Amino acid sequence: MKKYILSFIITLFIISNPLYAFANEMIEDYLDIATSYAVSGNYASAMDYLDKILPLEPSNKEIVTLKNTLKNMQNGTMPSPMVLENKNLSQVQGAKLSGNKMAEMQYLTQAASNGGYWPNMFAGDFYRKSKQYSKAIQYYQNALNATTQYSTPLLYLGICYFEMKNYNEAFPILTQFIAYNQQESYAYAMRARVLTELGRYNDAETDIVTALALEESIEYRYLEGLILFKRGNYKKAQTTLEKIAGEIQTSDIYKFLGFSYYATGDLNNALLNLDKAILLSNDDKELQSKYNEIKAKVVSQVQK
Repeated sequence: MKKYILSFIITLFIISNPLYAFANEMIEDYLDIATSYAVSGNYASAMDYLDKILPLEPSNKEIVTLKNTLKNMQNGTMPSPMVLENKNLSQVQGAKLSGNKMAEMQYLTQAASNGGYWPNMFAGDFYRKSKQYSKAIQYYQNALNATTQYSTPLLYLGICYFEMKNYNEAFPILTQFIAYNQQESYAYAMRARVLTELGRYNDAETDIVTALALEESIEYRYLEGLILFKRGNYKKAQTTLEKIAGEIQTSDIYKFLGFSYYATGDLNNALLNLDKAILLSNDDKELQSKYNEIKAKVVSQVQK
């Protein structure tokens, strides 16, 4: 991968220059991923990857400055020359800062109608965040067609198709994105979710293990536990889910933990976890039915 450092960030845009020889390839990869996120406007994820660099190079002032600049970009306090030069995008920025969603949508549509990568990316982001995935797909596809410089639209296309439950469409698109971004943990986790929905649990486990090797994450661990359960590896699912249950404490984690214990014949621990899941759930009929089934078996065993 080319050796780049982000030398100057403007709102929703980065100019990259080969100015800095990095100490190792990992730092290089992290910066490339941060660049990809930042140019697509995903500043939070970009900063996450800059945070991975700082422990490796704590004295790197450029990275510290870059992170602080991204924070300013995130809260919208730093104007962009690119935005100011485009009347429609400038109006989009003003509407966004004022909270006028209707005007923001109108200006985005006008800007995107003139073509180009950035207007279409911004429009895609707007509709994706509004859960209007079909519209978002149109704009991301336009952005992808506008240039071969960025692969980011592929990731968001995959996410949109996943949210629409079109898993067969999401899989090849995410695979294409991963081919260009082999160090991107979220893409592997996203594809693992797709593969799980497709019932390809072995492949899903491979992807989530890869994601965890790239980045330790509670969300990834939960997905790993779910995949292990789906695969029928109940003992390993129990171990994985038990380790994180105290940290996220959701109905689903206790539900699948309970189901895993039930599958291995541990009825007491199954009831204990399903009881917690019920307290946290919103009228999950499957959960209640399974709880009643297990409780009846426990009562039956006691009576014997």
